[in-house]
Order: sequence, then structure tokens, then C-alpha cells
Amino acid sequence: MVFGDREQIKSDEEFELCITLAALWNWHDHTDDEYYEEMVMDEVVHHRFRWYHGRRLKALREKHLQPFIEQLVEEARHGPMFDGAFLYRLELEKFRCIREYFSYSFIADRDGNFSFKPWMDICIRLLEHIVKEGRGISDEQSLHVNVRNVGDIVDDRLISFYMDAPLPSETKELEVDKDVYGREIYVRKMERLYYRIRLNKMQDWWEP
Repeated sequence: MVFGDREQIKSDEEFELCITLAALWNWHDHTDDEYYEEMVMDEVVHHRFRWYHGRRLKALREKHLQPFIEQLVEEARHGPMFDGAFLYRLELEKFRCIREYFSYSFIADRDGNFSFKPWMDICIRLLEHIVKEGRGISDEQSLHVNVRNVGDIVDDRLISFYMDAPLPSETKELEVDKDVYGREIYVRKMERLYYRIRLNKMQDWWEP
């Protein structure tokens, strides 16, 4: 038995009365007095935690989460939907929003940390590079890309262009240098890593 629609409970006093009565009723058919008292207390403590944490979470969402929601809505409403990068920008704003939500959810500790936060941080950093088309990638990274494991995500011609392209310091007029091709390949590798993390870790992203 549950104690009714929580949205109809207007005060902490009403909640305490409802949950106590509900717990007493749920375990009233047990004859063992010690077991009965233990189970009633466990149920009251459980629902009391969710009630007060839920109220705190609601206030924190309004204060901290709302700006992230507004940014996500803004991107969805005004972003160029004809642009393929639009989907990645939406993904980025969505991840930022979800990360903030979990920082104040039941699964977070007092510091706002939760078990899969590092994975979310990695996804956010990857998406930030992807939506900027690799402009945040260093020259060292773009000029020394490992192309031995990109055959499944990069066209063979792009790999050939990268291998044959001159260094930036050796580039002639109207010639594309190694840095440009390297960034494109590096972004594709970031995309693959992003989707692998989503595939293997997404199943953990919910509240218990």
C-alpha cells in the first residue's frame, strides 16, 4: 500500500502523518512485534529520505539546472537543423544538462560526484572538440595521428592525403598541409570514442 499522491501532500507534517500510517498498515499483519517495529521504521526512514531529499532536489533544480535546460532549448529552437554539426551541439547541451541533474540527484554524494561522472566529463570534452571541428586539437596531436586503426571510420583517400601532405612549414600556396587532414582524422577518432562510451556506459545512467 502506498500513501497516496505525493503531489497532494502540502506540508512536512502531512507527509509524516501519511507515511507513518501507511507503514503501520503495510506491516500490520505481522505478529512478531520486534520484526513489525523494525520493518515499520525501515519503511518510514526510506520514504522520509526520499521526501526531504526530493524537496531539496526540486529547489536545486530550479536554481542550478534551469540555465542548462534553457540553453538546451535555445540550441534546439534556433540551431541550424540543416547542419550535421547541429546534432552534436544538441548532444553537447544535453550532456551538460544531464550532468548537472545527476550532480544533485539521489545518486550523487555531498560534493556532487557520482560513479559515471568521469565518463560524462569525457563525453562532454569530446563533443566540445567535435562541434569545433577539431580547432581545439593541438598541432602535436594533428601532425602525429595514429592512422593504423582508423580504416573503419576514415576513407582510404583521406589517410593517403594525410600521409602525403606536407608539414605546415613546407606548404606551398593553395596546398593543404598535414595539419588539416590530421585534425579531420582526429575528430573522427573522437566520434568513435564518444559512441563507444555511450554504447558501453549508457546503461548505467539512471537513478535507482
